[in-house]
Amino acid sequence: MLIKIIQHEWKQWLRDKRIVCLLGSMLLLGTVAIIIQVHSYKKLFIERTNAQQASRQAWLSQGEKHPHMAAHFGNYAYKQPSILHCFDAGLTIYTGTSIYLEPHRQNDFLFSQIQEKDTGARFGHFGPSMVCQLIIPLLIILLTFNTVNGEKQRGTYLLLLGQGVTLKQILFGKVSAVFLFFTMFLIAYISAIVIIFSLVFKNAIELSIFPFFYLWLVYTGYYLLWSLLGVAVSASVKNIGSAISVLLLFWIVTYIIVPKTAANLAENIYPLTTNYAFKKQIINDIENGLDGHDPSSKRAQNIADSLLKIYNVGKVDKLPFNFEGYIMQQGEEYSSKVYNHHLNSIFNTLKRQRNIQSWASLLSPFIAVRHLSMAACNSSIETEIDFQQQAENYRLQFVRKMNDDMKNNSAYGDWDNYKIKNEVYNEVKDFVPITESFIWRIKFVAKENLFLLAWLLFLITYLLLISKKEISSKF
Repeated sequence: MLIKIIQHEWKQWLRDKRIVCLLGSMLLLGTVAIIIQVHSYKKLFIERTNAQQASRQAWLSQGEKHPHMAAHFGNYAYKQPSILHCFDAGLTIYTGTSIYLEPHRQNDFLFSQIQEKDTGARFGHFGPSMVCQLIIPLLIILLTFNTVNGEKQRGTYLLLLGQGVTLKQILFGKVSAVFLFFTMFLIAYISAIVIIFSLVFKNAIELSIFPFFYLWLVYTGYYLLWSLLGVAVSASVKNIGSAISVLLLFWIVTYIIVPKTAANLAENIYPLTTNYAFKKQIINDIENGLDGHDPSSKRAQNIADSLLKIYNVGKVDKLPFNFEGYIMQQGEEYSSKVYNHHLNSIFNTLKRQRNIQSWASLLSPFIAVRHLSMAACNSSIETEIDFQQQAENYRLQFVRKMNDDMKNNSAYGDWDNYKIKNEVYNEVKDFVPITESFIWRIKFVAKENLFLLAWLLFLITYLLLISKKEISSKF
């Protein structure tokens, strides 16, 4: 009987030209989202690949020069796109795609996609994830708001019951009809994205099957939630107009009001320092500590005195190594500690803000799915922080290589004559970011998983309770 109810619902949709047009619009929007994403990422992928190769070639061919001057030539660290970025770019479009690495400082990310957009970008980035998160729930609302109360108004409700169909079969049959349709669409949609982007971006990061399966599971649960909600409201609210009003109000609350309120609340409770204050604090801490370019500073003098005692010499130029290279590296490590101290404070603030939004997902399934989707697609805040830390480790590595060469192979005060050969540049490997495992990413969204599951259990329980009620004599 459940299968017959599903078939009946699908036949009714096909007979209604309005529903056919709506579903056709969904397919059109989904296709446009893929085309836009392919065009955008193809351009970005080519530019990023060419820029990375050009940056590497420029580093290798910069010519013979003093090692510290070579370090100041710098390197670029570029994010590597993954296939699932094409489904949900997440925070990547806001944080940028590359970062310039040089001695003594940690620079900001460059070339954020959102910088090239107009003011309409504040409403979100149009892509496959927006279609799946925002548009499809609206279609589910339009397909479910009159599923039960519409049967009652048409007088077919009692006919179904008279044929031996139970109320539970009616409710869950209508839920299954909507849920299965959009689940099949989701399978085809994600498969199409994976195939298209795998062909277009052959050098993109290949992810295991688990993120794809998890992404499908998340959105499947999400569509089941909306299907259950739509049928539950239709069964509980007798008036069709009131039913669609309730569902649209829930959509507005969960998509606009709760996310915006949660974001504002998080910013007010855990405010971020301004960029000006952040950089001023760093400058003050570095100046009051060790200045890598000034061996005569107080802190540098203390280091020099300790080395003179250890090696039992009277002057730094008598040390068995170049003190300038040594103090350069000490200054580099100190400035890195200063930057990391302040950046960790910002990262902790961002994580606290995100934690508030995670708790808000108890009131908004949209927030839960957005966080889960970004985690599956390797575009969450945790992966952005991880990339920044990997880039910083690489910066310290190649700067240390240059400073150590200066320390071990040049004489004190010899800035003009000593130059390194080109083969030394080859010893600094190109930056290749490591993609963290799927398990590592998912551990940060445990609350969202639980809250989404709680929504599903609540709505299933509510429908079961409705199905046990006696049939009103009015129908």
